[in-house]
Amino acid sequence: MGLIGIWGQFNVTIDDKGRMSLPAKIRGKIQDDTLILTKGAEKCLWLYLPEEWDQVSKQLIGGSSVFTLNTQDVLRRFIAPAEEVTLDKAGRVKLSPSLMKSMDLNRDCYLLGMGERLEIWDETVYERFEEERSAEVKQTWEGLGGSEAAS
Repeated sequence: MGLIGIWGQFNVTIDDKGRMSLPAKIRGKIQDDTLILTKGAEKCLWLYLPEEWDQVSKQLIGGSSVFTLNTQDVLRRFIAPAEEVTLDKAGRVKLSPSLMKSMDLNRDCYLLGMGERLEIWDETVYERFEEERSAEVKQTWEGLGGSEAAS
């Protein structure tokens, strides 16, 4: 059982020790209390189950030349900062201070279920991101479903 099929937006809080509680709906999908935490493509952190992380990281590394600058940039952003995190008995994960700082994560955050991964966004950063991207999202919807999708 993986995170595949986990959808939703959850309000979560990071405590003073950098711990974030996972909602029960998500905790039920995690078999061995281990997740992989890394930087996301946007200003957020991504959480994967280990088996999903293995697939994604192998696909990324195996599908590109490590000698190209673009690949090196992606590896530095995605592979290098990855770390294993463990759920404690209270269902919390400890987030890395350096990763939190690099993504401007503060106390109040959103946890987004993205199917195969979870995204952790600072509440203010995510709301700004949503506002900035709203026109592009509308355009994408129109492209996916034709002109009637935007109505």
